Amino acid sequence: MGNNEVRIPKQKRSIEKKEAIIKASYTLFCERGYYKTNTAEIAKMAGVSTGIVYSYFQDKKDILIEAVRLYISRLNEQFQPILVFLNHERDLTLAINKFIDAAISSHQMNRDAHNEFLALALLNADIQTLFNEFEEEIVSSLFKIIKKSSSTTDELLLEKIRISYGIVENLCHSYISSKIEKDELERTKNICISLIVGLLQTC
Repeated sequence: MGNNEVRIPKQKRSIEKKEAIIKASYTLFCERGYYKTNTAEIAKMAGVSTGIVYSYFQDKKDILIEAVRLYISRLNEQFQPILVFLNHERDLTLAINKFIDAAISSHQMNRDAHNEFLALALLNADIQTLFNEFEEEIVSSLFKIIKKSSSTTDELLLEKIRISYGIVENLCHSYISSKIEKDELERTKNICISLIVGLLQTC
């Protein structure tokens, strides 16, 4: 059981220890699952004592939140290049195609983390909030890009982008969970592109 008070690391070595704990937990949660991982195993992989773990975190749930933050920060890093590309691309169909490819690639690269943390989000409101905030950041970025060439009202455009993002997410989830076979992906992706283009171009 964790302590009531936790330390906030200030020195470089302390910061590195906390980061090592978060990275170790991320790896173990992905490999074994959150419920099959204990704090002693996290400490061992991080190269610290269990006592050190509890000096920085209240409990395993506290560690989980930081592991999810790490996952989302990695997602952000992976999405930044495509957002830069979209900011300069005027062909809407090509832009959507590239965004979907980037989203699928991101889901594939982080398949274990995605499956584990998304499942846990159903049981933990704090994790769900982190995912919602990430989605809103992406939607907001897409809105700023698309708004420059759209005559749709801000409120309606935002809603269209949220729906479009949902279509892309459903495609990604279906593919990585094998509901869509590899040879069906291109056809299904083209259907999604047509739906999104039609949605965004409709006043």
